[in-house]
Amino acid sequence: MSPSNSKRRMKMVAIVAALAAILGGALAFAHSGGGPHGPMMAGRSTDDHLEHVQMMLTKIGASDAQKTQIEAILKPALDDMKATHEAHFAAFKQFHEAISAPSIDRAQLETLRAAQVKLLDDASKRLVIAISDAAEVLSPDQRAALAQEIEKHHRG
Repeated sequence: MSPSNSKRRMKMVAIVAALAAILGGALAFAHSGGGPHGPMMAGRSTDDHLEHVQMMLTKIGASDAQKTQIEAILKPALDDMKATHEAHFAAFKQFHEAISAPSIDRAQLETLRAAQVKLLDDASKRLVIAISDAAEVLSPDQRAALAQEIEKHHRG
């Protein structure tokens, strides 16, 4: 493998790692808030998360136009994650009710489980599309810099 192919491969690995970190963060975002299954984000809004994204984009030298484009892409995805969390929270209540019933309805529990797998799978697909769309707004160098910022953030 030539040095340039090796460099390209390393950048691609960094980008994929960054996207995976963002996806993991978004799933945590969808499941966060006042306790393990409490209200969404306990005082933190989609705007708070977007503000954090804006700060990271500033650090990597994104233009105002890029920031505006990325925010327009990510805001609906983050709003979807909030709706996903609310639906998950409602299903979690149903699960608790089902296991507290006098008799256990395994079919009902399986239906709840399957619905949650589908809900989270659909949400993660939408999120990956949004992240991919947002990543395409940035140059390869900016994506690599963003990957480094995300790594620093997760280590710190």
